[in-house]
Amino acid sequence: MSQKKIINSIQILRGLAAVVVVIYHVSGYMKMHYSQTIFGDIFRIGFAGVDLFFVISGFIIYFTAKDYLNKPERFQDYWKKRIIRIYPIYWLVVIGIQVLQWLLSKQLNIASFSTEYEGGILQHLGTYTLFPHHVAIDPVTWTLSYELYFYVLFSLLILSRKLWVVPFVVLIVSIFNTFTEPEHSRNYYDFLFSNFHYEFLMGVLICYFSDKLRFSKLMSLGILGLAIAIIIVWGYEVGDSDNIKRILVFGFAASLLLISMLNLEQHGYLPAPKFLMLLGGASYVLYLIHFPFLLILNKFPTMLGIILDTNMMSVYNYTIIFINIFVAIFLHQKLELPLTSFLSKRFK
Repeated sequence: MSQKKIINSIQILRGLAAVVVVIYHVSGYMKMHYSQTIFGDIFRIGFAGVDLFFVISGFIIYFTAKDYLNKPERFQDYWKKRIIRIYPIYWLVVIGIQVLQWLLSKQLNIASFSTEYEGGILQHLGTYTLFPHHVAIDPVTWTLSYELYFYVLFSLLILSRKLWVVPFVVLIVSIFNTFTEPEHSRNYYDFLFSNFHYEFLMGVLICYFSDKLRFSKLMSLGILGLAIAIIIVWGYEVGDSDNIKRILVFGFAASLLLISMLNLEQHGYLPAPKFLMLLGGASYVLYLIHFPFLLILNKFPTMLGIILDTNMMSVYNYTIIFINIFVAIFLHQKLELPLTSFLSKRFK
């Protein structure tokens, strides 16, 4: 596969995954507070965007760092890039959430969301380091703990190929964990041996065998159709806490989506509009900001003394989806990219 810096299909799928998660949370909020659905409630399985993220992450990790394998001198460089990619913008978002919550609750007496701690400095450290089962001021950040764990397992192979036994054992033990506790339990054993690792593995294998996974345009479209059919037929029977069903349905469908999109791009059959590429680039920021934005923006009408009926709130929450998207793109261009560029040069 070409080593070009940006793979259009990856960018498009990233943007798709982020938007699906955003709509899932907005829809869930509307159902909880107003007994309303948006987009006909077809996005009630939008948590599957996380499964797509994990498959993509496995692909990207191998694609960008396969030349680092068995080269311990590249270990520091690998982690420097990962840390710059994950933490600075995350810290800014979390600090922003805490400051905004303080202003709303302490200064304006408006209840928005809680960022209070009961355990002191250790819980703060857990949140800011993304330690497993940290106090999630931003509820979606539990997935980032898994991302970092994926990085840890992969980086062992940078130190030495002989350490392959560690991720192998993790995967084997994860099989035995399949039929026990549901995901999201507060158990570190379940975190270390989660079934999500198989979605990461799917992405790695797709990248590793990418030269062998070459299909015609027609076959690629057929694979794309199969992925969509799997989601439509079986997806609505899967809950976000299901273990093996979630991996078999959404993990497998995400893998098929990735394979088909990569092949369509190889054939020059995949349009890459500027907006979709921007959305893909901004997907991490969108993922981080959308949940607190959802909660805060739904307080705005009340803050301004505006009373909206249920139907108007539904229209308003459609608008919130687009606000999230455009704010994320703005922050990506004006904050995330300059910050990442500066830090990359500063710590080169």
